[in-house]
Amino acid sequence: MRKLQLINGLFIAVFIVVIGNLHAEVRRYTLTVEEKDVVIDGKPFRAMTLNGGIPGPTLVFTEGDTAEISVINRMKVPTSIHWHGVLVPPGMDGVPYVSFPPIAPGDTFVYRFPIRQSGTYWYHSHTGLQEQRGVYGPIVIHPKEEVKDYDREYVVVFSDWIYENPDQVLRTLKEGREWYSIKKGKAQSLFGAIKSGMLSHFLKRELLRMPPMDISDISYDHFLTNGKIEDTLKAHPGEKIRLRIVNASAGTNFLIDFSGGPMKVISADGIDVEPFDIKRLFIAIAETYDVIVQVPDDGSFQVRATAQDNSGSTSLWIGRGKRHYAQEIPDPNLYHTMGKITIGKVFALKPQDAMGMSDKAVKEGKFDRPGMMGMKMNMKMNKMKGTSKMAIDGMDPRRPWAPYSKLKALRPFQPDSSRIRTIRLTLDGDMERYVWMLNGKPLSAGDSIHIKKGEVVRFILINRTMMHHPMHLHGHFFRVINENGEYSPWKHTVDVPPMSTVVIEFPANEVGDWFFHCHLLYHMKSGMARVVHYEEYTAPPDIRAVRSNLYRDHWFYWAESSIWSNMTEGYINTSSTYYDLIALWDIRWRNLPDPEGEFTIMAKRYFNRFFKVFLGMNATASRDSLESLYPMVGMEYLLPMNIHSS
Repeated sequence: MRKLQLINGLFIAVFIVVIGNLHAEVRRYTLTVEEKDVVIDGKPFRAMTLNGGIPGPTLVFTEGDTAEISVINRMKVPTSIHWHGVLVPPGMDGVPYVSFPPIAPGDTFVYRFPIRQSGTYWYHSHTGLQEQRGVYGPIVIHPKEEVKDYDREYVVVFSDWIYENPDQVLRTLKEGREWYSIKKGKAQSLFGAIKSGMLSHFLKRELLRMPPMDISDISYDHFLTNGKIEDTLKAHPGEKIRLRIVNASAGTNFLIDFSGGPMKVISADGIDVEPFDIKRLFIAIAETYDVIVQVPDDGSFQVRATAQDNSGSTSLWIGRGKRHYAQEIPDPNLYHTMGKITIGKVFALKPQDAMGMSDKAVKEGKFDRPGMMGMKMNMKMNKMKGTSKMAIDGMDPRRPWAPYSKLKALRPFQPDSSRIRTIRLTLDGDMERYVWMLNGKPLSAGDSIHIKKGEVVRFILINRTMMHHPMHLHGHFFRVINENGEYSPWKHTVDVPPMSTVVIEFPANEVGDWFFHCHLLYHMKSGMARVVHYEEYTAPPDIRAVRSNLYRDHWFYWAESSIWSNMTEGYINTSSTYYDLIALWDIRWRNLPDPEGEFTIMAKRYFNRFFKVFLGMNATASRDSLESLYPMVGMEYLLPMNIHSS
């Protein structure tokens, strides 16, 4: 009898699957990646395009479909496409050397995977810095049964653009100069701190040897809405419009306003949440939000995305007639020190103390408040003298951080506490050297995060830097633990603000190798990433054969020389993550025809932003003789007030 019941059960299950597949539709798309001339704001330039444009076309599916997407590479370099937030098999995830070998020039790769979800997502290249050069586009997945409480929908892709080659941008960042901060007028100084009334905060930070607050590393030329400086949507008064908003930027978080009133948030990262109204929405890099706006009776109303550092904006205009502009956003107060810091204890401080918590508190799960803990921030409006035109990020409602405390899932989830594995990950970085790390180490083969199927994995993300880090986990959704407990929201990307802590957790049920990384593109390329490895999984032979390419340490080169009437001097420097090779010269020809010169060759080993050791040789010589030759060995140490000593 039991055997008959089992056979009947299997027959019914197979029948349901077969019938479901008969009704499912295969949605086929072709994406051609090629370099073409594109015009933005009247200026033509060479970019990487998808089907000839930036952004790429919107890919539309219905939950239950099968996606079949052919990606044709017509460039001279390899490429790839990652389906950001879409649940796919490991081999379809599109991360070179983690999921598959990259798509070679002239080749075509066919991605095929079932659509298991609905919502707003996006896709982008995961090869090099191609995402910054235009290889990205939106994805819309409709549910099988949809109840619409709006009149129509519109996809809004916000992004950033720089004419400079992204590889040169990274090289400039690695050189450690403040060129981009100076270019956009955001460089900090002692005079600036005095002028803004923030001298005490400036001195506290310098005593702690902390780098300046840096909201964005780069000075962008444009911010774009659907590939344009501004976009328009003709709409009728009273219409309710669902905006599917994607932040496809490489390096910019946005603050979003609607001049026609509050926005109603209904979905975050593709997952529906309890609706709530918001006046100004912070959207981190790689996040998506669905909001509903109602068109007022008369005029054209601005949906403005302002770069978090106030260096520019881009807009969507909804409606017709006279333009109504969104309220301006005050500049960020970059001098304010995050957290409560006591100068008297500065020499005994550990990095986590600046966040108001200890290692013991982290291990025991005791935080100041769930979701965004450790800062003990004063949430009152900033009323300090001299700062009326500035606002402190996260403390002033005019410059909010992510609305995670307002996100509430539609259904509860309570994991089995006996199956939780807790993994502590610090987010670390060195702005001068532009090295970004997890647990003090950049991406490497020996530091994969190992998990097991069936566990509930909890990541405690502790940001010990002065920058935001939007952390993205491939292949999974995770809960961002907040005040809503079992109703904490599900996301695939979470912003971890400066000097704060965020806790996420997810059921380990997608066996494979998956990338976990900061979605600030230049941070990811500089080391802030890990491979999350299921112990039950073995990568295919073709992936194992090329996996070492993922961990390749790149070298960067700089040289500078000056020539005067009586001398010349200069240097050549080549640098990797941990090593510097440096040659310096100073040649004086005042005693021609017998010039004199001093030469130094040095190798440095980097350990962290506070400590380096070096070994080298110094020589002085004339044209005919070597006058002196000295070996050098020593160390460099960063003292309070950010003074470099050696």
